[in-house]
Amino acid sequence: MTDPLERLTNLVALLLETRRPLTLDEITHELRGQYAAQDPARRTAFERDKRQLRDEGVPLEQTVLSGDQAGATGYWIDKSRYALPDLGLTSEETRALQLAVATVHLGEDWGGDALLKIGPPQPDPGGGPGERPIVAALPSSPSLPILFAANSERATARFTYRGRARHLDPYGLLARSGFWYLMGHDHDAGEVRTYRVDRIEGAVSVGPGGAFTIPEGFDPAAMFPADAKLVGEGEVVSARVWVSAAQAPTVVNHLGDGAVAERRADGSIVVTVPYANPWALRAWVAGLVEDAELLEPEELRAEMRGWLEKIAGAQP
Repeated sequence: MTDPLERLTNLVALLLETRRPLTLDEITHELRGQYAAQDPARRTAFERDKRQLRDEGVPLEQTVLSGDQAGATGYWIDKSRYALPDLGLTSEETRALQLAVATVHLGEDWGGDALLKIGPPQPDPGGGPGERPIVAALPSSPSLPILFAANSERATARFTYRGRARHLDPYGLLARSGFWYLMGHDHDAGEVRTYRVDRIEGAVSVGPGGAFTIPEGFDPAAMFPADAKLVGEGEVVSARVWVSAAQAPTVVNHLGDGAVAERRADGSIVVTVPYANPWALRAWVAGLVEDAELLEPEELRAEMRGWLEKIAGAQP
């Protein structure tokens, strides 16, 4: 039998170049001698190869065929998702991208970071230690490979989030601000929702493939809220925030005139702030220091008061 790595390489090449989905019988014929002639050995090896390719992020697609091959499953690799187009990068941009790839980890294992060097530290003219490369980390999760596979296979994912069962058609995954986010159609909410992957509770289960179609033109990056206050797991609600006269113009420029619920004689305003992420809203209000005060909802106001008291108590 062929070496497994060579077989995987040949399988990728075959499924990239095919103009139509290929059945397992056709794959076995094209890769003669690389899979056993009969099941179950052939099927077992092929299923193992499928899993390995998807775990590595290869967009292996499958569909149920019709016509003369009705009922059979056909496989192919979507070229548009597998290969990057020419990005038109300059040499400086290419080096910057290589630096980013070399210095960003998925996961929390920092044991090997001593080996992660672009080169030797640059000497400090003042005689101090040289400057070390910047290293960033994105948290890994056992759910990530499963969710990527569900996205590739168009399979509905089921998981628990904030104590509630969720049924989501995963349209895409996106890394933002150090976290992975899952975006897709939430069956219970009846709309597209965004969930932070590291907050998924327990295991993710996946249904059969081909359960949904990603809307044409759907772009996770374009759909992801630019405002951190809107990056949440629930519905968008509103808070009322008092803003001083000194900061009123800046806040109105950020939120828009329509957000102003009340204008006071001293020039201060009360604004209605939409949010789905209480932590981000709290951080935004705190960033305005004495020029802002969270008025409503009362439960969030109480949480913020406790948070600020805790910070104040921790100060020396």
